[in-house]
Amino acid sequence: MSKLNLKLIAPDGVKYEAEADEAILPTPDGQITLLPNHMPLIALLSPGEIILKNNGKEHFLVTEGGVVEITKNNVKILADTAEDADSLDQITIEAAKKKAEESLSRATSDQEFASAYSVLEKQLVKLDFMKRRKKYKA
Repeated sequence: MSKLNLKLIAPDGVKYEAEADEAILPTPDGQITLLPNHMPLIALLSPGEIILKNNGKEHFLVTEGGVVEITKNNVKILADTAEDADSLDQITIEAAKKKAEESLSRATSDQEFASAYSVLEKQLVKLDFMKRRKKYKA
């Protein structure tokens, strides 16, 4: 059976480089599932969860966005961030969420609103990821 040759790169280095049976990625149009022999594709990634499956094991990461390129069975993911649940700090994320909410309420231009909303969305995605993948303290 064919496998995907997958490489996930974030600004702080290579986060995953191995074969995979399947990759599930968040896009602006919803989740996409990549399987071996997927058609060539370049797509934007949205803030959300990345699920990488290989030999019955799953690897979960959260991203703030990025780009994915698929050619033959090669998948290259360039992510803005890619963190596993154990590397996330709930206190830091909640502080960033609160700051974004405050910025959103004070926004006086479309640009300020869009910027604050983007930051808020990323923090909410991280909190949701933590709730599903790690012990979350409400």
